[in-house]
Amino acid sequence: MTQRKASPVRLRPFRLDDAPDVCRIYAMFFEDSAVAFGRGIMTVAELRGHVVGFVLWSVAFEPAWFDHGVERWAELNELHVRRDLWGRGIGTRLVRAALRRARRAGYRTMYVITDDFKVRARRTYEGAGFREHNRIVRYKVRL
Repeated sequence: MTQRKASPVRLRPFRLDDAPDVCRIYAMFFEDSAVAFGRGIMTVAELRGHVVGFVLWSVAFEPAWFDHGVERWAELNELHVRRDLWGRGIGTRLVRAALRRARRAGYRTMYVITDDFKVRARRTYEGAGFREHNRIVRYKVRL
């Protein structure tokens, strides 16, 4: 039996001094995600003293209008891993960590929104147990 090497990547809660590394991964993160960040829970993946990925999830304050009967729920807002480290399972570990924390906090449902062209992200979410729930149709008119 082959034994798998322990990953040198460590997951831990976000600290303020992680902000520069987070911005190297996603330059506009704090501007684009200010509301979710302000009420969310963020976990980072650290490798050799630097953040190489992160996940942010938050709780909703109203029932899920798109899923009748779901009163309390959480949302996975952001998942990012440094591109040179894609394919090493870091994203999957981060998603699973978010799911564990939400479950421990009493949430039984978590949603994530992604685009159909983000194949790697979708594989990561599906590998962690997410299943497609619904599709929103977007209409367009040129003016």
